[in-house]
Amino acid sequence: MKVFISYRRDDSAGHTGRLYDSLRSRFGPGEIFQDHSGIDAGRNFVDVIQEAIRSCDVLLAVIGRDWLTATANGTRRLDEPTDLVRAEIATALELGIPVIPVLVDRAAPVSAGSLPEPLRPLATIDAHELTDERWSYDVDRLIAAIETLAGAPAPKPQRRWWIAAVAVGAVAIPVLAFVLWIASDPASPGRGDTPARAEAPVQVAGDWSADVAYEWGARHTERFAFTVDGQEVLGTASFLGIPRGIVDGTVEGDRVRFATRTQEVAGDWNKPTTVVHRYRGQVSGDTIRFTMESEGGSSQVPAVFTAVREPAPRR
Repeated sequence: MKVFISYRRDDSAGHTGRLYDSLRSRFGPGEIFQDHSGIDAGRNFVDVIQEAIRSCDVLLAVIGRDWLTATANGTRRLDEPTDLVRAEIATALELGIPVIPVLVDRAAPVSAGSLPEPLRPLATIDAHELTDERWSYDVDRLIAAIETLAGAPAPKPQRRWWIAAVAVGAVAIPVLAFVLWIASDPASPGRGDTPARAEAPVQVAGDWSADVAYEWGARHTERFAFTVDGQEVLGTASFLGIPRGIVDGTVEGDRVRFATRTQEVAGDWNKPTTVVHRYRGQVSGDTIRFTMESEGGSSQVPAVFTAVREPAPRR
């Protein structure tokens, strides 16, 4: 599953970074192409992008409020044949690659009359809106659309139940006989020993919240929504009150680790810096003691706080 994200940096860099994290958690780091993360040093920018488009299964056209009207040197950028965003989408449409318009920051759907000729088919495609208030739900719907358009493989057919039952019965009979023999033999090893108690696994899945004080004086109620698949932790963790997609999340014993990313602007709004926040926590019942360190940003002092499990909603 290869997904190409087309976006304009000065229009939707923050939302696109958050979307990239969410899709990366679902499909894997090598399956999502975003220009700042998918181009190795020394390679031709345009060639790499064209190659990525031609090999992708779906192209997401991220549209913010300034996507349609962005200008350069007094000319609307979409009207320039050399504009990269226009070229990316036009190439996918020409090759018959599925394109999904993704609306962020409360942007409105585009109309055919507002688009240059090569992009007008974009107006006939149902757009998916991503809102900050229901980010996880909206992204789940987008992922379902991506998998449908890309033709996600169907699950393998299950064996007939009676074949499985016969197989289980054939194994169960000798096992049961052996257990009964062990139980009746006073000389069998382990008789009279107290079985070791299995340690109950920690429960991480669910909603958590924490009152976090940052070094620069800001204070926010940060919220965490965790889902767990084996030892993998997915979901969102807010930073400065805004949910961010979790990446590289793991739980092992009573330890939970994950990272999120955000965009930090210092001076030039057109050149945001990607900041990685790394969380390490120890779970104890309904609390998690966290240490969060930021990499690439202006803050170098870790934030230490305790998250508390939110009560399950009443049905």
